[in-house]
Amino acid sequence: MLNQLKQSRQRWLHRWFNKRHPAQRSAVVLRYDRIYILPSGFGYAFCFTALLILIGAINYQLSLAYLFAFTLLGLGHAVLFRTFRNLLKLRLQLFDAPAVFAGEVAAFPLHIRHSSTLSRHALAFNFLHQTSVSLNIIEHEAKLAIPLLSQKRGWLNAPALHLSSDYPVGWCHAWSYLNSPVRCIVWPRPENDPPPWQTENNQENNTGRGEEDFAGLRPYQAGDSLRRIAWKQAAHSESLPVKFFNSQAAAPQVFSWDQLSQLETEARLSRLTAWILAAQQIGTPYGLSLPGLQIAPALGEPHQISCLNALALFDNDAQQTPTGKWQ
Repeated sequence: MLNQLKQSRQRWLHRWFNKRHPAQRSAVVLRYDRIYILPSGFGYAFCFTALLILIGAINYQLSLAYLFAFTLLGLGHAVLFRTFRNLLKLRLQLFDAPAVFAGEVAAFPLHIRHSSTLSRHALAFNFLHQTSVSLNIIEHEAKLAIPLLSQKRGWLNAPALHLSSDYPVGWCHAWSYLNSPVRCIVWPRPENDPPPWQTENNQENNTGRGEEDFAGLRPYQAGDSLRRIAWKQAAHSESLPVKFFNSQAAAPQVFSWDQLSQLETEARLSRLTAWILAAQQIGTPYGLSLPGLQIAPALGEPHQISCLNALALFDNDAQQTPTGKWQ
């Protein structure tokens, strides 16, 4: 019974929120009907003190107490009005975030503008249960990135953005919401220290073990010879770089879903992701073979993104939306 009441309340709040803050990708201007404001704990104590003095002034007919009480009430009203204006007529627009790997923090770009001469101070932005970002807008425009932790691969839909301010003295708390249907694609988390991939002739790739022309450095993998470690560069880096050669990067490679049949789905995707990153780094043309999808071998950042996107959305039509108060 209690759970049903909670669910009914959540559905009512969800409908109310979507009606008050309809989702839109374009810029949103905060007007009077989109800003909420209440006294803080200190603000309530301040109001109680002012009213207590006013009651005493009425009972004892003390002119000085009247002056003090109305001064406090006027000061409180001025603070409330200033806090409200700190958010009023802000023009906000949220954009899609660049892709990240699962477990990383996505950064959603936020553009803020206003046309008034009033500077905006101590503005706080955050998604629900996420790190808050504070900002002062001295000029008329500002940009910042709002963090949102990704949990799993696929599309990550951003929840409503919460923005607030307690400026100037913390007596009042004003807030509003920005409901933008922006999202970020989350690639599978690459496997740590993956085994070498198998070539078409069922031989392990010899990346990092050739004896031809030096072609560059790549991160150390299990099985690499100690003779190939670039000790000079390793002394200035936290990672362990390994030399590789041109002869190792020549043969195109197609990473197949079927060759990892012994692994679970997410483990397969993690290993394929790690192999794609490694092949891209050492310059080996690579393709991808998934059930229902074939990507021919190639190189380059657009090709890498296409392969990683295919892995991120493989058999995953559901979109992840962080749970929130109004979502």
